Formats: sequence, C-alpha cells, structure tokens
Amino acid sequence: MQKPQGRKYQVVEEAEIDLVLKCRDSHEFYEQYLKVFPDTKKGLDSISKIWKRRSEFAKKRPQTLPQAETGTAASREIQALITEQTKIMSEMAALTKENLEVSRQILAALAHQNHILTGHEEKPKEPAHPAQPQKPPVQKKAPEKQTPIMVGS
Repeated sequence: MQKPQGRKYQVVEEAEIDLVLKCRDSHEFYEQYLKVFPDTKKGLDSISKIWKRRSEFAKKRPQTLPQAETGTAASREIQALITEQTKIMSEMAALTKENLEVSRQILAALAHQNHILTGHEEKPKEPAHPAQPQKPPVQKKAPEKQTPIMVGS
C-alpha cells in the first residue's frame, strides 16, 4: 500500500511573500507579520517556516529583491565617494609623473653642469671592495693504480 502524497509546504499567500521579501531578518519579519495579519491562527513555527522559504520566493520573484537593494541612498553615496576618490587619485598620479619628469631634468642639468665645471666626465663609481680575480681550483693528480697483469691463454 502506498501512502497518499501529502502536501510538502503549506499554502503561502501573495501578501505573505511580499512581506517576506521586504524584511531583512526573521525578527523583523515576525513583528511585521503579526502587525499585518493580526487575526492569523498561524503559530511561531508556521511563520518561521515561511521565513525559511524566503530564498525560494526570491528565486520566483528575482526583480523584487534586487530593486530594493540597489536603489538605496547608501549605495548612491558610496558610488559618489568612489567617483570622487578616483578623480583625486588620477590627479595625484598626474602630479607625481610631472614631479618625476622635473626631477629627471634637474639631475640631467646638474650632471651637465658638473661636467662643464670639472672639465672631465665622471667615471662610474667603483665598488668599495675590488673583486679579487678568481683563481682556478688546484687539481691534484691522482696516482695511477697499477692493475695486475692477467695472463691467459
């Protein structure tokens, strides 16, 4: 004998689904649920089961949840701050490049002026400790081993 297939989930009304998708946590959902549906006969267990199915409802209505999250004032403020930060960083990069180019020109002018005043070019600096020439490793001659002579016919 087979058991008749029972209902896996209880029926959830559209208003309950809307409420689930609007709330951010289960505590807020429970409080809102009792305000919106004061004459409900559902207990805490049934209400928590509705909250647990939130992701299922969100998949069925994908446009409801992202619109509420992306249009917030905080996200617009963050975008404005990031834009301002990017603008400032690009200005700093341009000023740093300009400063580097000016420093290169100053160093080139000083080197040229030094050459004119001293009358000779600067030699590249030698290391403080001159490198000692590498001597080839001493090879010892190994004595030849005498092998016994084998006589055979």
